[in-house]
Amino acid sequence: MRLLVAASLLVACGGGAHHHGTPIEGDPGHLYVEVTAHSEQEEALEDGVRAALARMPFAVAVDRRGQIELEASVSELAERGAETICRVKVMVLRLPKDALLGLAEGSARTRGTGDDAAADCVGQLAHRLIQGKVRGLLRRELRGRR
Repeated sequence: MRLLVAASLLVACGGGAHHHGTPIEGDPGHLYVEVTAHSEQEEALEDGVRAALARMPFAVAVDRRGQIELEASVSELAERGAETICRVKVMVLRLPKDALLGLAEGSARTRGTGDDAAADCVGQLAHRLIQGKVRGLLRRELRGRR
């Protein structure tokens, strides 16, 4: 499988509409991170994000009461010839007020078509975005909390 990634990071401030409980006040050496996925291929998105977080010793994935939320979505998913093309966005939000810390966005393509190729494209791209652009943002947030 061939995966090409072009990613960018935009840093901004903003807010969202859903609400979270009081964040966990745990070990200052860790960030507690909620993962949400929206749109097509939700399971592949969430799996890719969680797998990337598992490779970061300072990040702990939690179902609720996180300090940070990674909100992933698929903005494009298409088959072109014998390839599947996808575009994924990951918003990084500081909880509980959903303050936007940054946005990582990328596109990828993979050989093959159908559900398996779509899941591979989306999941691997989400993983790469978290391991690349989002990792640096999470590290900076952790340093700011110490």
